[in-house]
Amino acid sequence: MAAYKDLVGQKITVVTSNPPEPKTGQMWYNSTDGKLRGLGIVEAFTSQTNMPTATGYHTSFGQAIPTTVSAGGIGSPGPAPTSAVFEFNGSGWTAGGALPSSGKESPRGFGTQTAGVIAGGSPGANPDGSTTTSHYNGSSWTSGGALPTAVQGSHTFGTQTAGFLTGGRGNGPPFPKESASYTYNGTAWTNSTAMPQGRQFGASSSTSPQTSALVFSGQIPPGRTNSSIEWNGSAWTSTPNVTFTADNLSGSGIATAALAASGSAPSVTGSSSKYDGSSWTAGATLSTARSATSGQGATGVTSIIFGGLTPSYTTAVEEYNFSTNTVTAAAWAAGGTVPYTSRQNMSFGTQTAAIACGGYVSGNLNTSISYDGTSYSSTPNLNAAARIGGVAGTQSAGLEYGGIQPPGTYVANMQSWNGSSWSNSPYNLNNGTYGMMSCGTSTSALSAGGENPSGGDAWNITEEYDGEGWTSGNTMPAARYYGGGDGTQTSAFIAGGSGPVSPTTLEYDGTNWTAGGGLISPTGAGSAASGENSDSGLIFGGSPPGSGTAITQGYDGTAWSTRPSLGTGRGFTTGNGTTTAALMVSGGPPSGTSTATEEFTGQTSSANITDFSTEA
Repeated sequence: MAAYKDLVGQKITVVTSNPPEPKTGQMWYNSTDGKLRGLGIVEAFTSQTNMPTATGYHTSFGQAIPTTVSAGGIGSPGPAPTSAVFEFNGSGWTAGGALPSSGKESPRGFGTQTAGVIAGGSPGANPDGSTTTSHYNGSSWTSGGALPTAVQGSHTFGTQTAGFLTGGRGNGPPFPKESASYTYNGTAWTNSTAMPQGRQFGASSSTSPQTSALVFSGQIPPGRTNSSIEWNGSAWTSTPNVTFTADNLSGSGIATAALAASGSAPSVTGSSSKYDGSSWTAGATLSTARSATSGQGATGVTSIIFGGLTPSYTTAVEEYNFSTNTVTAAAWAAGGTVPYTSRQNMSFGTQTAAIACGGYVSGNLNTSISYDGTSYSSTPNLNAAARIGGVAGTQSAGLEYGGIQPPGTYVANMQSWNGSSWSNSPYNLNNGTYGMMSCGTSTSALSAGGENPSGGDAWNITEEYDGEGWTSGNTMPAARYYGGGDGTQTSAFIAGGSGPVSPTTLEYDGTNWTAGGGLISPTGAGSAASGENSDSGLIFGGSPPGSGTAITQGYDGTAWSTRPSLGTGRGFTTGNGTTTAALMVSGGPPSGTSTATEEFTGQTSSANITDFSTEA
């Protein structure tokens, strides 16, 4: 038997504490705990950011998790197919270019995010498939070569210029299970070797090349099957069976590392099975059992499964992890309870060191409290009650400026926080307003937009604070108030807001405002935000229209994508922190009040340190 040192190139060391960054294959003896330890394999599905719309019977392409595209299908509540397209960037979903037709049910896709193809599928609320082929360039669709046979529920893999389609359900009645195969060169389809049996609504190793792939499960006469066959570029051969039987399942990966998951068996299942090139073994179980879903992944153990029926349409997304790391999905969780109920309050600082002040119940509040990431404690009150003003700074040095003070006056005055008390500042805003976007530090703050007290409309004004007074900056290209935004005085963003409810984003570089990417879902009436700069931000909450939203969206400087939703939707709320550690305090919706705090934590990954036995 080979020694451990011969296998991994090092001895088992004796340590008093676990190494901070252990490596795969490394083992050590922790003398403090008396345990032999190393990295254990974690195999599990973990939650990812939900799709924007509940969808089933859709298709996907992209060949890797951060570049996955979902296209078509049936969106809730159905029954008509949808033309919606969504793109996944590894953290959330953005809207892609809509399909050129009214929609497709059960089409099949292949290729990359910027050179993708979908083919076949039912074009309407009828059982027939189609012969259409469409190409995607990352933003829009164009027509490709027509399929020789109208199908839906087929099996596909390859690239836009070297694709493959086989099987599916033909038109009828009696709706035959097709066995025909075709190759695609980016322009036209050509006959290829047929499968041994007709098969429909199965799955494939969807990221495989044109010459090496698996097709598995689905329906062949007389019913559902768990059989698997391999394509080598010229012929089909039988391979071992998948460990569960289902149709309308998800497939991903390549011929030597594939994943089968979910499906109807006949009720929805959360089963999975992974293939290593020679055999299928049972994999982890999905948290949400489903069928009529889709998936993508470079290999079977780096895949995501999204949408489907549970039996109702779902937005749920799960990522498959098979590694030595434990992955914890991004999520909002309940934080400490605010000592008093309010909305339209203000906060600044970080998730674990924040100040919240002012707000409204039946009148304006002058309260001020400090948050340590767990609980709130009282601090000296504001000198003047205020709500919906601007704030900037940290828990030890901050500002509150503008807002509405009794009996409803739009004010320009500023109050300073030094870590222990509030004082009136001699440096007031040039324009009294409320509902503005604010950010920055106690010596370098920004105020943008707000409501015009004379006209009751949104303003496009910008003001900058340098520690010794406010000066006017360049005006925004669009007036805005109640929008969410954050950043620094020289790198900020504002998105959404009223005047009217807007989907647009504006970015500020310290001198000029420019247009940014559009929100997935427009928000207004007091949405909150967190973020580091104009290339990194979150926006959450808001009231579009009439009730608070739970939607969270993330910004990368170019485009917005979805993030895990708040536990409870609300508007007229406040937020602070970063894109991976955000804080939301109190809020509506939209006329109610709350004592709730929610904390957002981005996805994390940590080494899975496991105890091992020293016995043979």
